[in-house]
Amino acid sequence: MNIETFSKLISEKWNTSPDIIKNYILANISIGLTRNNEMKKDINKLYLMDKLKYYNAVSNSNCINHVIMTKGSLEQEIYARKALGILLIAEVDANLRNTVISLLRKHNPLVFNAVKKCDKKFLIKKYTQLDEVTRRIEARLDAAVYFYFSMYRSADSVDQGFIKSIMEDIKNFEFYDPMSIDITKELEMNKSKIQEIKAVIKRDYGKINNFKDVLNSDNEHIEELGVILQNHFIINKFDINNLFYNSDFLNIDEIILSYLKLNYKSLDIDLIIQSLITGIFIKSLINEYKKAKSQYFENNQETLFFKIDSLEEDLSKLQNETKQLHINLDILEKEKSMFNETLESNINKLNKNHKLEINNLQNKIKELENQLLEEKEYRSELNALREYIFKVNNNYVPSICTEKLEDYISNMQILIIGGPREWRRKFREKYPDLKTLNGFNEKFEISILKNVDFIFFYTGFMNHATYTRAMNFIRLNKIKFGYIGKTNIELVEEEIIEEIKKYSE
Repeated sequence: MNIETFSKLISEKWNTSPDIIKNYILANISIGLTRNNEMKKDINKLYLMDKLKYYNAVSNSNCINHVIMTKGSLEQEIYARKALGILLIAEVDANLRNTVISLLRKHNPLVFNAVKKCDKKFLIKKYTQLDEVTRRIEARLDAAVYFYFSMYRSADSVDQGFIKSIMEDIKNFEFYDPMSIDITKELEMNKSKIQEIKAVIKRDYGKINNFKDVLNSDNEHIEELGVILQNHFIINKFDINNLFYNSDFLNIDEIILSYLKLNYKSLDIDLIIQSLITGIFIKSLINEYKKAKSQYFENNQETLFFKIDSLEEDLSKLQNETKQLHINLDILEKEKSMFNETLESNINKLNKNHKLEINNLQNKIKELENQLLEEKEYRSELNALREYIFKVNNNYVPSICTEKLEDYISNMQILIIGGPREWRRKFREKYPDLKTLNGFNEKFEISILKNVDFIFFYTGFMNHATYTRAMNFIRLNKIKFGYIGKTNIELVEEEIIEEIKKYSE
């Protein structure tokens, strides 16, 4: 029996999703393997051995959305996802599972011995030396590892009472723990109290729905508390006007609920106001943190790497199609030869039809040749882009060059597309004859590209639409192009020299 089968059996008794047990165990073990740098090194080393397989396993698993996986720091979630991918594949790969068990045994010897000897006294001794919060966290993570060892190493001889206790802990966490339960139900249960508090706030203090309402409040105490919180951000070099620009309206019901969950016998309006103001800032920051995590996992280098891998697969398919076109072309050539032989003996009778057939064949050949030419051009573009991304992924630094950029561009019209505004301004100040274009202006006038000798893309600061619009013109007019990405102007100069040299070699 494996974890998934066991989870299905328990889910039938609990009348719930079959992923409850599986996701809880795998999520806790994944988090447990991020607790120190040695664990992270071991996980990363194992992950890199077959990262595409593990990445796809994680991407297709709903366990990545489990609250245990997402409630911590970004670094923790990055490594936990890697561990989760390994654990998911280990469920169907016995050899990998043995490797995982060895890894868990290495970093959790007390848990392993507790399972092997059916004796928890050393674990209990460990917990007595911890504070209550740490003890609770460690016990939950250790329980998941204990369950894993019991399932795959000592299924015939385990502490049944402890396993039942673990199952109860899982049930309590999944169905009753505040971290897991559906907050919308609590909001509905406390709807009348929340509305009552909101009415009092609006009556006595006016509208307070976001940080701007706090900072612009007519109430001096509210404004001062808001300024204090704003100063916390300023001290750490964050401008809340930029950081929270998407927080014009917040659902303050959740913030008020955090006060009601303390179950005060009577409403303390001063405490409510204080919790509301701090809650608005905290809620705004939480929203931005969640958004940042989401954007990271959608756009990090690993995700881009696998997208490129997918493009390479597409390229391979196109190459196979091209090969098939060559085969078809050979067939057509043979048919043409056979046709010519037949034509010689029937020249008077078939002359008209023969010329028509030859014309059709030549058109087809020309079409195939044009397709092959276009394919070569697209392949050249893709190779250039792949080479650039390979450089980026390997922290590429251009070779030190004693030559000056002025010597290369003095007789050339150069255009740089992309890059931060201030960076472009500094570059133009140093090279007045060099032109730049906003990388997020997908509707730019195409005439800007005319009479340009060389176009450089600053890929780290532009959108896809602008890139595509420019590339369409480049392909049509066969303009030289290259990629740059360094922020240091001297390094960019060396990048440009290298790219120009490639075309002169």
